[in-house]
Amino acid sequence: MPIKEFIAIIYTTVMTISALHMPEPLLPLLAGSLKVEMDTIPLIMSATYIPLTTIPLISGIMLKFLSPKNMILLAALIHSLVVFFISIAENLYLVICLRFIEGFLISAILTSNTTYIALKSVQGRIQFFISYYIAFTIIGGLFGRIFSSIIANYFGWRICFQIMSVSLLIVIPVVYYFLENIKLPKNIDTKSHSDQDSFKELKMVFLDKTYLYIYIAIFCLFFVFSAITNFLPFRIKNIDKESSQIVIGFIYTGYITGIFMSFIATSIIKWIGNERKTMLAGFIMYGFFLLLLSIPSIPIIFVTMFGFCSGMFLVHSVASGYLNKIATIPKSLVNGAYIAFYYSGGVLGSYIPGLIYKNFGWGTFIGLLFVFIITGLCIITKLSDHA
Repeated sequence: MPIKEFIAIIYTTVMTISALHMPEPLLPLLAGSLKVEMDTIPLIMSATYIPLTTIPLISGIMLKFLSPKNMILLAALIHSLVVFFISIAENLYLVICLRFIEGFLISAILTSNTTYIALKSVQGRIQFFISYYIAFTIIGGLFGRIFSSIIANYFGWRICFQIMSVSLLIVIPVVYYFLENIKLPKNIDTKSHSDQDSFKELKMVFLDKTYLYIYIAIFCLFFVFSAITNFLPFRIKNIDKESSQIVIGFIYTGYITGIFMSFIATSIIKWIGNERKTMLAGFIMYGFFLLLLSIPSIPIIFVTMFGFCSGMFLVHSVASGYLNKIATIPKSLVNGAYIAFYYSGGVLGSYIPGLIYKNFGWGTFIGLLFVFIITGLCIITKLSDHA
């Protein structure tokens, strides 16, 4: 793939992921501005995660009619408008509705990006480009959180969304001039692979215990991660009411460890022995640092987030690779179900724990999340040591 095309994909990805995550550190600010309670405002995040569970459906339908380039152009234009309308919204439920629509647009853009990489890369280089692509999705998540915190600290949250709207609009000329208008190759063997075969394969995804164990574990993993990233800003404000948006934003700096984990996961597997043991180690690390987040100290929370994010991304990287390694049915179905379980954890994790936090406090909140980590840990123990 030519470097200019990959740069266009990276810019599109970073801006899209930034738009997804930028509200997280702003949730206390948004709650005050929109005059809602702490347990209601996270619906802004939950609403966006819901469509992300349907990525396989979107890619399967829309890419039959639009090329990846045209899908990105259309989705980026609408995405820019949606983000701008969020910036001028006065009603929480309007924001939630717009964020729900945004989730579909983000799904369409990210699916188009990975499809374009697969179509334009030679077979031996796809994994190389995908690894860097994943690293930049992590950078996008970090950038969105820190960017929004800094801008909101000086200019208010509405300006954040307006600047992001312009940044998403710039995607259009970048993609238009740098990407080729290529389409998915037609499947010449469509007749031999009937809808009945597809249904049987889909059933196998959910009936195979190994797949199911990984899906449940990954659900627990992202349930906990979403809960922490959504409600940590409220915890920071509770510890120190004078904490600025910048302080809250930089609490997420530990997120950057995901970049390193995505590249060194294979080496860690070799060092520990196998994927199952590595995921167990990741969950243990995850649980240990989760418990440290119960300490009411902002400096400790800042440092702890590096270990917490390392554990999360280690499990995430290894689980995804392990699933593709053992898959005996189409990887599109296996990965599609993985994404669905992953973001389903995000949908519930970004809302339900908030009810616990509001009514019973941070200690009970951490206790609930620890139960989910133990559940994920126990599920992983059921996997075989041999793929």
